[in-house]
Amino acid sequence: MDHHRAPRRAGRLLVALALAAPLVLSLASCADDASVAAAPAAVQAADGGPEPMPWAEQPDGSPSIHDVTPQASLEFPPGVDYGQALARLFAAARGGGLPEGTRTLPPLPVEVVYAEAPDAARGLRLSLTAPWGWVPATGAIRAASVALPGSLSPEEAAEMARGMADPATPLPPEARVDVPDLPACQVLDADGGRPPCP
Repeated sequence: MDHHRAPRRAGRLLVALALAAPLVLSLASCADDASVAAAPAAVQAADGGPEPMPWAEQPDGSPSIHDVTPQASLEFPPGVDYGQALARLFAAARGGGLPEGTRTLPPLPVEVVYAEAPDAARGLRLSLTAPWGWVPATGAIRAASVALPGSLSPEEAAEMARGMADPATPLPPEARVDVPDLPACQVLDADGGRPPCP
């Protein structure tokens, strides 16, 4: 890794995440209409130009994993699992920063959502192209999503969703960042292998 270039890459990513707040939020609840979309987000492309963050801005629907420019990856501290990484990324992006203790690295292979830690001294690497994964049949990148308690009435869920659209408002304790069950082909194992995607 070129240590002279790392601060510049981290600075670009901080700008990207600052622009990414507010995010598109997909809210899931057993209550009837609990979805809300916030204002668009953007990231800094490698050439310095703005480019939509594929998991945060989807005004024309979900883009295909094969049609977007690969984004950097984040390496998390040892011991952080995939669900914890998503929760930290979500919270940090809402605040316009990087998750604490992470470092930016080059993009993972196009179809890879995260790479398991290769050893105990390293951490999981999460793709910023599609951290919530993508749909195998279409390649559509999944947006970040938050689950609300099913016990909420539709009115309570809508009110909570409206409040969460403001990135300055912390997520309510009842809300949970969704962790998708990824197909094996979207995960690079600790030995650097994965089955091919269909």
